[in-house]
Amino acid sequence: MRGCVAAVLAAIMAGPMALAGQDGVLDYPAAFFADARPNTAYDMINRLPGFSFDDGQSARGFAGTAGNVLIDGQRPTSKTDDLASILQRIPASDVDHIEVIRGGAQGIDMHGQTVVANVVRKKADATQTVADAANNIWPTGHMVPSASIQFTRRAGEATYEASLSQIGNFNDSVGKGSYDRLDVPTGTLRRADIQGHGMGIGWGATAAASLPLWSGRFKVNLTYQDSPFRSSTRYFSPGGNWIIAEDSGSQNGEIGLHWTGTFGAAELETLLLQRLGRSTDHQTTTEAGDNEIFLSKSKTAESIARATLRYHVDGDLTLETGGEGAYNLLDGTSSYAVNGVAVPLPSANARVDELRGEAFAQAMWNFAPDWKLEAGSRFEYSVISESGYTGMSRSFFYPKPRVLLAWTPAKQTQVRLRAERVLGQLDFGNFVASSNLSAYGVSAGNPNLAPDRHWQYELSFEQDFWDRGALVLTLTHEDISGVLDYIPVAGSSGMFDAPGNIGGGHKNQIDAELTLPLDRLGLPGGLLKAKNIWRFSGVRDSVTGDERVIAGVRPNDIELTLTQDIESLKSTWSIFFFDGWDERYYRLAYERHSYVPAPYFEVEWDYKPTPGWMFSFAVKNPVRFSYVDINTFYAGPRDLYGPDEIDTLRLKSQPRAYIEIRKTF
Repeated sequence: MRGCVAAVLAAIMAGPMALAGQDGVLDYPAAFFADARPNTAYDMINRLPGFSFDDGQSARGFAGTAGNVLIDGQRPTSKTDDLASILQRIPASDVDHIEVIRGGAQGIDMHGQTVVANVVRKKADATQTVADAANNIWPTGHMVPSASIQFTRRAGEATYEASLSQIGNFNDSVGKGSYDRLDVPTGTLRRADIQGHGMGIGWGATAAASLPLWSGRFKVNLTYQDSPFRSSTRYFSPGGNWIIAEDSGSQNGEIGLHWTGTFGAAELETLLLQRLGRSTDHQTTTEAGDNEIFLSKSKTAESIARATLRYHVDGDLTLETGGEGAYNLLDGTSSYAVNGVAVPLPSANARVDELRGEAFAQAMWNFAPDWKLEAGSRFEYSVISESGYTGMSRSFFYPKPRVLLAWTPAKQTQVRLRAERVLGQLDFGNFVASSNLSAYGVSAGNPNLAPDRHWQYELSFEQDFWDRGALVLTLTHEDISGVLDYIPVAGSSGMFDAPGNIGGGHKNQIDAELTLPLDRLGLPGGLLKAKNIWRFSGVRDSVTGDERVIAGVRPNDIELTLTQDIESLKSTWSIFFFDGWDERYYRLAYERHSYVPAPYFEVEWDYKPTPGWMFSFAVKNPVRFSYVDINTFYAGPRDLYGPDEIDTLRLKSQPRAYIEIRKTF
């Protein structure tokens, strides 16, 4: 064992990586991925040494929602169509090479990321159609299928793309288990057997065209998604049965227009994006003597216009400036009734309008052969108006400076230092009442919210080795102002919890990621990818005043993926391990502790007899992980009263088989 560890440490400090490029850019040609026989660009991204895929943020606006993968040097225009789905529609045979850009590069918009991958597609004329069918099968016999067909046509400088998908969604925590309701004052325990179920089958369609226009390049994309979901938890008890059910769904459409070209001596990039959506949520709990119904509906709209002007002073200095304007709308209604009697909720109905503008300027400077500096700032001004329960308007102005310094003493080594002010974003859904009848019950809306503000300081060290190996260590410290959590608010029918700002907090994070080729350690074609994250957070509880963790922040995430490519069998097998998660939430008279203890496993075998065919077989969750949800209800505010009731739900999840067939024409 000591010999293996010594070999790994020696490799980490070994000579330069064969595939390393200049200026901190690593270039991976298609041949680098050949042993893995990838089907899509997404498969190739997951094989990049030391790279951890980020699908992006689901926030309003365009600037702060980017993932960490570019396609032909540009970020995909769509927000409704997620980055992972876009990459899964790009056949691996269409990829010429992938660049990993560390610490920035001249002419590349990093979109706030410290490391990005750039998928560069081939330029030759081609037509491809990809058909994909998959199914998730549980021991109970129920199934959640999915399927898609994708078309790509590249002719000269023009590219045309379209896809039609059936999308299967499911809750992987459902299964059978137990539910205990303890009445603390009397010690009475009510026990029930439970059975959970949750799934939905929707569909989506995309279309895009990219072609030369006005001495530049123009792209238009269309996206539509319909995502229904139904879930229920049934309780079977000698004292009576009951059920909690939810029927929800969303429909979202989007059109994006994107043009890049020259403007004098500079490069100009423009974007117009329009999104429309609507969603519904119908929750019910039915029990003898207790019938509760919560219903909410909302419509959303987002309009974005963005322009970026980029000027290359010389090969070492690039200046960038621009602006973004956006209009956002949420129009939501909600109602809550107990045994047929309506219960008034604060901010049950609200319309929220936001006008937001952002100006930005930054510079990328290679001021020495081994040093790069990216520095700049964004300035955000917004006006949020709420017309509903209160009827009010507020404005916000925040500067958001950012500095990224990268030192590359050798082609295989880089050190990065980042300091940045990050602004959180208000969730318009928090302005309207919401519900979770299976846990905390009903929450009021609160229009008196302010965004949380983060000062982030990050230090990263990256060492590449053995051509396919990498070690990345990252330390992050955050000072947070206006932590978003829950506060008590008064309504006409009593006190409610509502989203609110509870004061300052902090979060420290240690991130260690290792990509280890195993050929030299006795497993030909083997690769181990390990991702380990530890988080330490703190904030003053708004009720008790005691120091506690920030709600929803998991203390650690540990993921291990072991793969082996076997060329003689034209196959790849893999084992995935996840150590589970732990979350805590706090309210006026309520605490929640949810966790999934380790282990979670997946075992998969991919067979690719020809470049055009792929067969995938997997068993996911074979050891059946447990889901535990402990809800503690207090007789009054937690600082004044003790627990009144403790509800403990334990579910034993179900294993499932996964089958996928993919054909490229």
